[in-house]
Amino acid sequence: MLKFFGISNKEKVTVEDTANIFTVAINKVVDDGFSEIKGFLNNNNNLEANPQISESDLLSFRLIIFVGNIYILNDYFDEKSSLILRDNIAENLLSYLDQDSEIAMDLFLNYENYFKEIIDKKIDPTESIAYAIFDKYEIIKFQSELLRRKNEPNPILFNELKKLVDHFIWNWKEFLEKCKIRF
Repeated sequence: MLKFFGISNKEKVTVEDTANIFTVAINKVVDDGFSEIKGFLNNNNNLEANPQISESDLLSFRLIIFVGNIYILNDYFDEKSSLILRDNIAENLLSYLDQDSEIAMDLFLNYENYFKEIIDKKIDPTESIAYAIFDKYEIIKFQSELLRRKNEPNPILFNELKKLVDHFIWNWKEFLEKCKIRF
C-alpha cells in the first residue's frame, strides 16, 4: 500500500555507493570463483587436452565478468542511468586491473568493445560471457577435431559453462527490491 502512494521502505543509496557495492561484490565472487572455472576447464572430459588456464588468466576473466554484468545494466535502467552507473563502476574497477589508471582504462574499454561484438552475435548476456571465456582462453583448440574444424564450442561443455557463469551475474532485481538508487 505504501508503494502505491510513492512511499517505500527501500534503503536509498547513491550511485557511487551502488557502484562500490557492486564492484567489491563482483570482485570477491571473481576472486573466489575463478578457481572453479579454471578447474572446470582444465579438467573437463569433453576436451582432448588441458587448456592449462592459470592464475595469470584471472585478469581476462575479471574483465569478461565485469563487462558482461555492465551490459546487463540496460535491462534494469534507462540509457542515461546505465551510463552513469557504468562510469562509476568502471572508475571503481580500474584499481583491480592495473596500477596505471590509463592502462587499466584501455583494458576495460578494449574488453567492453570486444564484448559488444560478441553480444551482437549472441542474444543472452550469460551466453555471451560463456562464449567470451571460451574465446579468450582458446578452448576451441582443445576440442575434438570435428568441433575445431566447425569452430564451434562443444555443446555439453558450453551449457555447463553457462550454468557456472550464471553464478557471476549480479542480481539487480533483488538489489532494486531492497534499495533505491539516487541518480
